[in-house]
Amino acid sequence: MQHRITIEGSSAEFACRGDQSVLDAMAGRSNASIAIGCRSGGCGVCRVQVLSGSYELGVMSIDEVTHECRSKAIVLACRLTPTSDLHLRALGKRVNRCAQLSTAELIRSLTTRSSSQPSSTGTPS
Repeated sequence: MQHRITIEGSSAEFACRGDQSVLDAMAGRSNASIAIGCRSGGCGVCRVQVLSGSYELGVMSIDEVTHECRSKAIVLACRLTPTSDLHLRALGKRVNRCAQLSTAELIRSLTTRSSSQPSSTGTPS
Protein backbone atom coordinates (compact mmCIF):
# COMPACT_ATOMS: atom_id res chain seq x y z
CA MET A 1 0.00 0.00 0.00
CA GLN A 2 1.24 3.50 -0.78
CA HIS A 3 1.01 6.47 1.56
CA ARG A 4 1.30 10.19 0.82
CA ILE A 5 4.21 12.00 2.50
CA THR A 6 4.18 15.79 2.79
CA ILE A 7 6.87 18.05 4.24
CA GLU A 8 5.89 21.23 6.10
CA GLY A 9 7.05 24.43 4.42
CA SER A 10 7.95 22.62 1.22
CA SER A 11 6.32 21.66 -2.04
CA ALA A 12 7.64 18.15 -1.48
CA GLU A 13 4.94 15.52 -1.68
CA PHE A 14 5.61 11.95 -2.67
CA ALA A 15 4.34 8.40 -2.37
CA CYS A 16 5.97 5.93 -0.02
CA ARG A 17 5.21 2.23 0.13
CA GLY A 18 4.56 0.68 3.51
CA ASP A 19 7.66 -1.49 3.11
CA GLN A 20 10.18 1.29 2.48
CA SER A 21 11.62 4.13 4.51
CA VAL A 22 10.51 7.70 3.91
CA LEU A 23 14.10 8.60 3.01
CA ASP A 24 14.33 5.87 0.36
CA ALA A 25 11.03 6.99 -1.17
CA MET A 26 12.23 10.61 -1.30
CA ALA A 27 15.77 9.96 -2.59
CA GLY A 28 16.43 11.10 -6.14
CA ARG A 29 13.52 13.54 -6.27
CA SER A 30 14.26 17.06 -7.42
CA ASN A 31 12.19 18.58 -4.60
CA ALA A 32 13.87 16.56 -1.84
CA SER A 33 13.70 18.49 1.41
CA ILE A 34 15.15 15.99 3.86
CA ALA A 35 18.94 15.80 4.03
CA ILE A 36 20.49 12.41 3.29
CA GLY A 37 23.33 11.07 5.40
CA CYS A 38 24.43 7.55 6.33
CA ARG A 39 21.00 5.92 5.70
CA SER A 40 21.55 3.54 8.60
CA GLY A 41 20.17 5.41 11.63
CA GLY A 42 23.49 6.59 12.99
CA CYS A 43 24.25 10.13 11.85
CA GLY A 44 21.09 12.14 12.57
CA VAL A 45 21.20 14.13 9.32
CA CYS A 46 17.72 13.04 8.21
CA ARG A 47 15.99 14.02 11.47
CA VAL A 48 12.29 14.84 11.08
CA GLN A 49 9.34 15.45 13.35
CA VAL A 50 6.15 13.57 12.55
CA LEU A 51 3.33 16.12 12.76
CA SER A 52 0.57 13.68 11.84
CA GLY A 53 0.10 10.10 10.78
CA SER A 54 1.12 6.69 12.03
CA TYR A 55 4.38 4.87 11.47
CA GLU A 56 6.84 2.20 12.52
CA LEU A 57 10.50 2.75 13.36
CA GLY A 58 13.66 0.78 12.79
CA VAL A 59 16.74 0.89 15.01
CA MET A 60 18.22 4.38 15.51
CA SER A 61 21.27 5.57 17.42
CA ILE A 62 20.30 6.66 20.94
CA ASP A 63 22.96 9.38 20.58
CA GLU A 64 21.00 10.87 17.68
CA VAL A 65 17.43 10.13 18.79
CA THR A 66 17.00 10.09 22.56
CA HIS A 67 13.90 8.95 24.42
CA GLU A 68 13.02 12.64 24.79
CA CYS A 69 13.16 13.02 20.99
CA ARG A 70 10.96 10.00 20.42
CA SER A 71 8.41 11.31 22.92
CA LYS A 72 8.15 14.41 20.69
CA ALA A 73 7.80 12.27 17.52
CA ILE A 74 11.31 13.30 16.42
CA VAL A 75 12.85 10.42 14.48
CA LEU A 76 15.16 9.64 11.55
CA ALA A 77 13.58 9.47 8.10
CA CYS A 78 15.90 6.61 7.13
CA ARG A 79 14.24 4.46 9.82
CA LEU A 80 10.69 5.79 9.40
CA THR A 81 8.18 3.52 7.64
CA PRO A 82 4.64 4.86 7.17
CA THR A 83 1.50 2.96 8.11
CA SER A 84 -0.66 5.92 7.01
CA ASP A 85 -0.18 9.24 5.23
CA LEU A 86 2.46 11.33 7.04
CA HIS A 87 2.98 15.06 7.44
CA LEU A 88 6.59 15.82 8.49
CA ARG A 89 8.79 18.74 9.50
CA ALA A 90 12.41 18.43 8.31
CA LEU A 91 14.77 19.24 11.19
CA GLY A 92 18.17 18.04 10.04
CA LYS A 93 21.17 17.50 12.28
CA ARG A 94 20.86 19.02 15.75
CA VAL A 95 23.60 19.22 18.30
CA ASN A 96 22.42 16.17 20.22
CA ARG A 97 19.27 17.96 21.38
CA CYS A 98 15.62 17.56 20.49
CA ALA A 99 14.53 20.96 21.63
CA GLN A 100 16.27 24.26 21.42
CA LEU A 101 18.05 25.42 24.55
CA SER A 102 16.30 28.01 26.65
CA THR A 103 18.11 31.33 26.99
CA ALA A 104 19.14 30.43 30.55
CA GLU A 105 20.52 27.03 29.43
CA LEU A 106 22.41 28.64 26.56
CA ILE A 107 24.02 31.28 28.81
CA ARG A 108 24.88 28.62 31.41
CA SER A 109 26.50 26.34 28.80
CA LEU A 110 28.50 29.20 27.28
CA THR A 111 29.63 30.47 30.69
CA THR A 112 30.66 26.98 31.80
CA ARG A 113 32.62 26.40 28.60
CA SER A 114 34.46 29.71 28.69
CA SER A 115 35.35 29.48 32.39
CA SER A 116 36.69 25.93 32.05
CA GLN A 117 39.04 26.77 29.17
CA PRO A 118 42.44 28.34 29.83
CA SER A 119 42.82 31.97 28.90
CA SER A 120 44.48 32.64 25.55
CA THR A 121 45.95 35.91 26.77
CA GLY A 122 49.11 36.35 28.79
CA THR A 123 52.61 35.15 28.29
CA PRO A 124 53.44 31.60 27.25
CA SER A 125 54.95 29.33 29.91
